[in-house]
Amino acid sequence: MQYSSLILLTDSQPDELQIAKCYDIAVIGAGISSAYTLIHYISRLEQQLPLGAGQPVKIVVTEKSGEFWTGIPYGSRSGRTSLLISPLKEFIPQQLERENFIEWLTVNRDWVFDPQAYNQGELSRKWLQANESAMSEGRWDDLFIPRHTFGIYLQQRLANLLAAATTKGLIEVELLTADVQDVQRIQDIYRVDIALTAENNTQFLAKKLVLAIGSPPNIAFEQAQSDDVDQDICYIDNMYEPSLNFNIDRICKSLQQFDHQSQRQVLIVGSNAGTLDTLYSINNSPALTSLIDKFIVLSPNATFPHRISREVVEITYTPQHLLALVESASFTAKQILEAVQQDVAWATAQNINISDVYTDISKVVIQGLNQLSLGEQKQFVSRYAVEIGKLQRRAGGEYLDVVDSLISQHKLEFLKGKFVRYFPVTSRSAGCEYVDSENHEQKMFDVPIGVIINCAGFQDVTKSSSVLIQNLLRREICIPNDSNRGFVIDKNFEASKNCYLMGPLVAGNIDGNFRVWHAESCQRIISLSEQLAEVLFQSEHQDLAPVLAVPDVENVGVLVNAV
Repeated sequence: MQYSSLILLTDSQPDELQIAKCYDIAVIGAGISSAYTLIHYISRLEQQLPLGAGQPVKIVVTEKSGEFWTGIPYGSRSGRTSLLISPLKEFIPQQLERENFIEWLTVNRDWVFDPQAYNQGELSRKWLQANESAMSEGRWDDLFIPRHTFGIYLQQRLANLLAAATTKGLIEVELLTADVQDVQRIQDIYRVDIALTAENNTQFLAKKLVLAIGSPPNIAFEQAQSDDVDQDICYIDNMYEPSLNFNIDRICKSLQQFDHQSQRQVLIVGSNAGTLDTLYSINNSPALTSLIDKFIVLSPNATFPHRISREVVEITYTPQHLLALVESASFTAKQILEAVQQDVAWATAQNINISDVYTDISKVVIQGLNQLSLGEQKQFVSRYAVEIGKLQRRAGGEYLDVVDSLISQHKLEFLKGKFVRYFPVTSRSAGCEYVDSENHEQKMFDVPIGVIINCAGFQDVTKSSSVLIQNLLRREICIPNDSNRGFVIDKNFEASKNCYLMGPLVAGNIDGNFRVWHAESCQRIISLSEQLAEVLFQSEHQDLAPVLAVPDVENVGVLVNAV
């Protein structure tokens, strides 16, 4: 297997173990996966070792951005006004955890939702005005709140938790701003190589390793080269790097260079939650909204997620094709997908919002999954469940209202196809090549585009541009699972001995009752990380009684690809 930009580091020798600092647990990445793993792990320590017992557990957490516990979605890179795509009661269905967050929101509401901070955009002002009474009355469950608030909550919670556990002598923890680039196993110890600066590399050792590195980088797009035009095209590969606000400013400056409004076209590749987030944030910017002539959204299905109804809608609906299938003698994972496609098509033809009936569909899907053979269940988890999730994508009204408004103003149009590459038309504008979804012909969209934004999703792990992922594969510490969206793990979340996985790269795994095809939502991460925390605790304290098993994560909620 060939990798580009691979950093090959010198393999260590056993005698090097004597010179580097060694930790009991190293957590690579500091988003919500690592946050909840530590929350649950420290809770287990406090349950059975309340005053400390022996030596404290030595923990190091690395984060290349320097912003701990938020990840991209809940930190500064997403900005202050980006919203949850689902209501709070679905974002955190676990009642106790949601109550903790709501209590924090209630206590801190005045400064967290400071009107001055939300006066920067018309959409933000509308959100604050529309939801002010619900917040003051404590009716948080149905709100699509600005998601940075959850990041602030986790930062404060972890700061207090780590300080308290350190005082009790349960842990010693170091938070290290560093980019982990390589991991290698030497005997029963992991050596972790990090880049502190471009010129300064170092390493540390760990007895146990938790990889909580988030999703792979975005799918990279190819630019057709041209010797005829000096190219200065505004192409944004990731709206959140270095931050959403930075890229909005960049788009604004780029479009201001065009003399005519008709030249200010913005192409967004993908029609997922990231696209909705981008459209909302751009249209929340007063300086940018008036500049843009039109948005062109290019995606294979050319549809956005279904609208989540604020009111309870009583609908008599039966997924007839699914029910007929699960009542038959035998069927395959592929047939479950086909039955869902038929039931969704029927509901759509009857003007039934899929968002109002997705629970009915999901319950029968789970019933069918439980009747499959192990081999077919593996096919379902690695391939077909994600396709079913695409049919059931859902989003809040605040985001979809922006889409409807743009369409009514003729400022948004869909292009149904798969993006191939972009090419220069003038020095500052581009066209693109794409494969038409209907006839599979390669076509060209040559209306000059002023800005191209990549919201197409994440890379296959076998083709990832991440140096760390490349090195994990090269050293065979991690092996891609059949979905190629994640790594193979066992029921203890181990990718290799004492090397554990948490977060989106858990997707595509099945081991007994452990079935995960989508691991990006907060609800799944909370449940999965609780299981991992128990594994970590029991591996060090096997003489202590285990807690009750955590329910199968896919049965905690319903089948929906929410992110």
